[in-house]
Amino acid sequence: MPIGVLFVMAPPVWAAKGSGKPFSKIDGREIFMRSIELYANRDAVQQRILCVLPDDLSRIQEKYGAHLAFQGVGAAAGGPDWFGAVQRGLEKLKPEIDTIIVHDACCPAVPYTVLDALEEALAKTGAAAAVVPVGGPMIRAQEGRLGQLAVDKRLELLQSPQIFRRTVLEAAYAKRSGVTGDYVDDATLVKRCGTEVTTVVGWRLNIRVDHEELIKLGSDAIKHLPRVKSNAPVSPFDEAQW
Repeated sequence: MPIGVLFVMAPPVWAAKGSGKPFSKIDGREIFMRSIELYANRDAVQQRILCVLPDDLSRIQEKYGAHLAFQGVGAAAGGPDWFGAVQRGLEKLKPEIDTIIVHDACCPAVPYTVLDALEEALAKTGAAAAVVPVGGPMIRAQEGRLGQLAVDKRLELLQSPQIFRRTVLEAAYAKRSGVTGDYVDDATLVKRCGTEVTTVVGWRLNIRVDHEELIKLGSDAIKHLPRVKSNAPVSPFDEAQW
């Protein structure tokens, strides 16, 4: 199953405009680069594409082009939002890619065990996503006052990355302009288009680093990632340390 990974630097539609810290550094390396490196030694991954908004493309090419090229990572610019960036990434995939992982570039701490679980779950419905229980009381927003309590023990938080058969995701994007009802990411779009999405247990430390105060938490989360035994360097930075 040849896999292509789309790393999306545009903020999700549910996030505040401009949120996310992909260019901030954790222990000397940009968050989006750390996200890319999660897939460096996964044999099934045949292509990696950084999906950016048009305004960010020149910055990516000028400052990071050499590092990305060394790792075999391409870049694609599309907009004006998350879905536009993913759409452009889909257009750049090689014909032989039959499975797609969509990964928020601001999520640098995803354990390989979750990636393994997503790949295994894909066979059930052609789409899979990681979830974790919300784990606390929730209220409806009410402009600075305590709103109505939303009690539902079944609530779970959708995480990134998510995995899809290429045919499933491309079909959903082809229908997107006519989709009615709410959808906030690729998994909910696919479900709106009629494909059930299998869920696997996510990892609570897999957070989206979208504010300065979360950079330290992201650094701590990376330190707690389970390690895969491998003789190959994860990145050119690691290779340089030998």
